[in-house]
Amino acid sequence: MAGAVGATVVYPIDLVKTRMQNQRTGSYIGEVAYRNSWDCFKKVIRHEGFLGLYRGLLPQLMGVAPEKAIKLTVNDLVRDKLSDKQGTIPVWAEVLAGGCAGASQVVFTNPLEIVKIRLQVAGEIAGGAKVRALAVVRDLGLFGLYKGARACLLRDVPFSAIYFPTYAHTKALFADEDGYNTSRRFFFF
Repeated sequence: MAGAVGATVVYPIDLVKTRMQNQRTGSYIGEVAYRNSWDCFKKVIRHEGFLGLYRGLLPQLMGVAPEKAIKLTVNDLVRDKLSDKQGTIPVWAEVLAGGCAGASQVVFTNPLEIVKIRLQVAGEIAGGAKVRALAVVRDLGLFGLYKGARACLLRDVPFSAIYFPTYAHTKALFADEDGYNTSRRFFFF
């Protein structure tokens, strides 16, 4: 639920980011569709309405819960396999577990990201046919849904390999004598 709420709240920012990254110069040198992010935001609302800011949200929401569940499950599974009988795990194994979690995420989320991005930029085509998620999937096919997966692996594997061990050690650092983390302990009150 938290992932879905978070994705919905920041989705307009993601749409603007995608549109800004995707824009091309026009027929005149230096001519662009959007001068800056705020200009892009205003033009989306003007030409596509408020709901235009949420174009492609459904694939994102369909993927956010399973993505988090898969990522957390793979990390925990690999950590459990690499822990000794006392439950301790070496740092290299924590890094490996995080990296495996990041790789599993890409396998699941790359197709959803491709569809989401195609839907996000579809609104830029004036008078174009309405683009549907299923049509994008059919047009691209299985292999097309994994375009850019290598780059995502290069981003998400190192990120997760750093994130999960850092999270585990930070959580342990701020835990009380019984191993619990409370806001009181975290904020030093």
